[in-house]
Amino acid sequence: MNNKIFYGIIVAIVLVFGGVFYFMSQKEETPENLSDSGYYPYTDKEPNELQGPTKDVLDDKNYQFNLTPDETNKKIENGEEVFVYLWSPVCQYCKTATPLLIDSKNTEDFNLVQVNVLEYPEFMQQHAGKVTPTLIYFKDGKEVERAEGAPEKAEHYTQWIKDAKEL
Repeated sequence: MNNKIFYGIIVAIVLVFGGVFYFMSQKEETPENLSDSGYYPYTDKEPNELQGPTKDVLDDKNYQFNLTPDETNKKIENGEEVFVYLWSPVCQYCKTATPLLIDSKNTEDFNLVQVNVLEYPEFMQQHAGKVTPTLIYFKDGKEVERAEGAPEKAEHYTQWIKDAKEL
């Protein structure tokens, strides 16, 4: 009799945990519920197409200027003065450089677009990117200047941006 009760309890526990797991795995990923803030710049991709590291940084304040390659190329083709930052959430140098770039943006006002090359590797190839991070300055539809790698201080980005704008 005691064995039947014991096994009954075990079966009930397994069923409860199995049910919880099933319902949690059935939760549909939508752009709205993928991040706490609702920020979802990857409008040309379904949430289940995104890489895990990309999902992990959706709420990170340093990655709130992302556009798709099409949106970015339109800005470039329209002749906008824009700084395009090629980055990847798996790049250790990007994890150091991005906060410095955002600090610089808070100091020096400029049009910044971030392109996640983990999600869009073709964009990096299209713009001859060799390393991440890379910051490219476009003006009148043409590349004017580029900076590759991570600077040591935010001031280095700020000065580079000021100098690039004068070209």
